[in-house]
Amino acid sequence: MVPSDSSPRMAPDMWAFEALYAQPPQLDGETLRAALAERLGDVELVSSGDTILLALRDYTVDYSDKKGVPSEIAIIRADQPLDAAEYASALEQTWDWPEKEAALAQCQHCVLVSEFMGRGLDTEERLEILQAVMHVLIANGGITAISQTNAGCLLDPQRYLQAHADGFNYYGVLNVRFFNISNRPGEMLMDSLGGAAFGVPDVQLHFEALDPAEVSRFLFNTGVYLVQHGDVIQDGHTLTSIDGQSKWPCQHEDALAAPERVVVDVRAGDRPTTGRG
Repeated sequence: MVPSDSSPRMAPDMWAFEALYAQPPQLDGETLRAALAERLGDVELVSSGDTILLALRDYTVDYSDKKGVPSEIAIIRADQPLDAAEYASALEQTWDWPEKEAALAQCQHCVLVSEFMGRGLDTEERLEILQAVMHVLIANGGITAISQTNAGCLLDPQRYLQAHADGFNYYGVLNVRFFNISNRPGEMLMDSLGGAAFGVPDVQLHFEALDPAEVSRFLFNTGVYLVQHGDVIQDGHTLTSIDGQSKWPCQHEDALAAPERVVVDVRAGDRPTTGRG
C-alpha cells in the first residue's frame, strides 16, 4: 500500500520493535489503552491477553473498498524463551550504549510490538504513533532493552526517553552502521538502516580517509531528510560534503551490506577505486 503523503516513496515496510524484559512483563490491555489515549486520542481495546490489539480511531486509512479503517497496534508476548544470539547483529551495530551486553544478558522475555493496517498513514502520523507506543511501554515499566527491528540496533529505554525529551525526535528511528572491508585494510563502509519502514532508501558511503564520526552524522542527517521529504535525491544529484566545500554525487544502487535493498550511494572524494562500489 502506498503512503498517502505525496512525496516520492517506495511501498513502506511495517514498523516493528521488540521490548526485552528480565522479568515476565506485566502488560494490562486497559492500562495501555488509557495511556495511549492520552497521546493519540480515541483508542479502543480490541483484544487482550497474550495478544493485545489496540485500534487507533483517530488514525484511519482509506482503501478502495472501505474508508476510514483504523490503524492498529499489536502487542504480542513471545511463546518461546528469548535467545540472545538472535540479537548478535544488532548488538554489534549499537554504538552509544556501553552497557548493552550486560543488559541483553539479563533479558529473558520478549514482546513483539508492531503496527497493523497503518502503512497508508502519513509519515509524520506513523512516527507519532511509533514514538507514542514506545514511550507508553517504557513508562509501563520492566523493559531492560529494546530491539529496534527496522533500524537493526538495540536501545537503552531511558536513553531513548531522554533523547526525545531533548528534542532528538529521530533517535531510534534510524541507525548508522559501520563495517571494515575484509581483505582491504583501511577501507570502510557505513550505511543507514531504517528508511524502508517509511518508504525511502537508506544511504551508504564507502571510503578510506574520512572520520567515521563525521560520516555517521552525515548519513544520519541525510537519512532523516529522506524520511521527512521522500526519495527526492535523484541519480546525479549532489550533496554537500562533510567539509562543507565540495559536492558528492549520488546514485541509487544495490546495498553493499545486508539486508538486500536499494540505497542512495554517496560517492565521496576519497572513495576507493578497487572492487565494487
